[in-house]
Amino acid sequence: MNKTTKELPLRYVERELQLISIDPLVIFDRKGIILDVNDAMSRVIGRSVEELMGTPFADYFTDSKRAYKGAMLVFETGEVRDYELVMKSGDGTETVVSYNASVYKDHKGNVVGAFAAARDITERKNAEIALRESKAELEMIFRIAADAMCVIDADFNITKVNKTFIRTAGMDEDEIIGKKCYDIFSGELCHSKDCPLEKMKKGEQFVEQESIKKRSDGKEIPVIVNAARLERGGKFVGIVEDFKDITERKHAEEEIRELQRYNRGLIEVNLDPMLTFDHKGIIMDVNGATIRATGRTREELIGTPFADYFTDPELAYKGAMLTFDTGEVRDYELVMKAMDGTETMVACNASIYKDQNGDVVGAFAAARDITERKAAEQELRETVKRLEEYTNRINSLVVTMLGEVAVK
Repeated sequence: MNKTTKELPLRYVERELQLISIDPLVIFDRKGIILDVNDAMSRVIGRSVEELMGTPFADYFTDSKRAYKGAMLVFETGEVRDYELVMKSGDGTETVVSYNASVYKDHKGNVVGAFAAARDITERKNAEIALRESKAELEMIFRIAADAMCVIDADFNITKVNKTFIRTAGMDEDEIIGKKCYDIFSGELCHSKDCPLEKMKKGEQFVEQESIKKRSDGKEIPVIVNAARLERGGKFVGIVEDFKDITERKHAEEEIRELQRYNRGLIEVNLDPMLTFDHKGIIMDVNGATIRATGRTREELIGTPFADYFTDPELAYKGAMLTFDTGEVRDYELVMKAMDGTETMVACNASIYKDQNGDVVGAFAAARDITERKAAEQELRETVKRLEEYTNRINSLVVTMLGEVAVK
C-alpha cells in the first residue's frame, strides 16, 4: 500500500495483512476511484501502485460496466460476496476473480469507502467449464445412445430415460418417468436377489447379465443388461441401466443351432465313418458309423489320435497331415482296425474347414468301406491271370498242332 496516503483510516484496515496477502486487495471510494492497492493487485494488473491510485476501479476488468455496478452495489447493500469478474492486465492477460467487498466507515460512523479482495478462481472456473462440458457430452451420449438407457433411484423409480428406451418400452416418456422400473420393463431378475439395484445396494459397482425383459403390452425382448452404481457425496442414490437388444443375435443363434442339428442329422445318417481332427491329428468329433466301426464310444474316441485306429498309424498320420498341406486328400487307402481286431479296408477323403475369420481350424474326413471292392478287384485280377494262363496254353497247343501239320 502507499504509506503516504493520509486520507485512509488505517485503524479500519489491517495494514500488514494487506501487504502480505497473495490476493489482490483494493480500496475505492463512492465513485469507484481507487484509493489504495496492495502489491498483489499491482502485479496482477501489471501497473505500479502509483499508476493505479486515483484511477477507476472498473477500468481493470473486461466488463467495466459490470465491475462499476458491483462497486456501487457495495455501497447500496453494505457488502458483496462472490461477485465474479474478469481482471485484465496491461499485456492482455485475463484472470477470472471472485470479489468480496464491504464498506468501511470513519470514526463518526460515516461510510467513506469500500474494501475489496479478489480471489483468483481461473482454475476453478476452468474446472467448472470442463465439468459442464463433460456433463453435456455425457447427456448427449445418453440421449443418442443406440442402447436403451435409464436412471433408476434407490426406490426403483425411473427418473430419466433416453429415446431408445422410450422406443423399446413402447410408451411415452411421461408414462415412464416416476414409475417403478419393474412395472415398465419387467423380467425374471425383478424382485430377486439378482436384481441389479439390489446388488448395487449391497456394494457392487457394476453388473452385467442376460435377461428377457417384458414390456407392458406383453412383448418379450432378450437383452444384455449393464448396470452401474450412482453415488452423490459418497451416498448410494441409484443406478444407470443399459439394455442392449439382442433379438437379432438370438435369432441368428437359433438359426445356427437349427443348421447344426440339420448337419448333424446328415452326418449321423451317413453309413460311412465320419470324423473331424485338428492340426495335430487329434479327433474332435465322430459320427455313429465311426463308433460302430471302431467299437468305441464317442467319449473314448474324442481327444485321441486319429492314427491310432488304423493298422498302419504312420501312414494314417501322414495322410492326416497331408490334408493340411494340400487342402484335401482323395481315395487315401488305409485299413481301419476295431477294438475286437476286425480290419476294414477304407478309402479316406478329407478336406480342411475354416472358422469365420478364414483360419483353418481342423479337417473333416470320411472313410468309405472298400473291402468288397478290393475283393472284387482281387478276384478280377485273379480271373484275368487265369484267362491269360489259359490263353497262353491254348496258343501253345495251336502252335504245336500247326507244327505237326506242316511236317506231314
